[in-house]
Amino acid sequence: MTVVRQDLGVNFPGVGETPLRSGKSPAQLYLAPALLIAAMLVGILLSFQSHDLSYRLQIVGLSLALGCLGAALLAWELSVSVGVVRLVNQSPSLRFTYAPSLDLLYPLAAAIMVLPAILALIARLRGEAVADIGFGRRTVEVLGILGVVLLAQQLWALRAPRGLELTSEGVRGVRGAGRIVLSWDDLGAASAMSTRTGAKLGLRVTSGETYILPRRLIGSDPDAVAAIINYYLRHPADRHHLAQPEFAIRLVAQGS
Repeated sequence: MTVVRQDLGVNFPGVGETPLRSGKSPAQLYLAPALLIAAMLVGILLSFQSHDLSYRLQIVGLSLALGCLGAALLAWELSVSVGVVRLVNQSPSLRFTYAPSLDLLYPLAAAIMVLPAILALIARLRGEAVADIGFGRRTVEVLGILGVVLLAQQLWALRAPRGLELTSEGVRGVRGAGRIVLSWDDLGAASAMSTRTGAKLGLRVTSGETYILPRRLIGSDPDAVAAIINYYLRHPADRHHLAQPEFAIRLVAQGS
């Protein structure tokens, strides 16, 4: 089973009703990733000004961690487009998800953040002087702890399935947002919500609670996903078609 990209077009039900990125200009979109990647390049250049191998390795490690975080932010942000959904093909259910390769970015950044702290620890155990980096030697140790926390959080998130899955029984997911298991009877409605950081998918349950899912975690336009969920919420007789993902989406386009 692979994740495929499907462009539903602007005429698909609901598409275009909610601003995907809430009026962000290209400058705002790329600013944080660009700064992190620039910091990586500056750090790598600075590492060549020292003859201390430990210092070089620690600076390069920190720089690569910043660059990896910048690349992750950019890749996650650009993974969702208007009118586009990503789903698992040849699946017995309709699962909206992101590209599996994106799962590697944050754990990789976390592992690289830990590396300088490991190098500093090895130097200390060997009786060598630990390089004084940034605001002091504690900088590497603090970043190492943050890296361990981030890595643990990413591993903990693996407990939940990737993406949002629609079956004849209900809706379930979502890695990165906590485990959600809802029957169709529990679900009141789905909607795309406009927030400060852009469109998100809201799942309102009959008890009054609302689950809010960032668009990056479903890899799809929240407007389109909400329309699909609401269709099968209103048409229980068609839910068995969810076992054929691409046909299930075409049915929504024809019946809405």
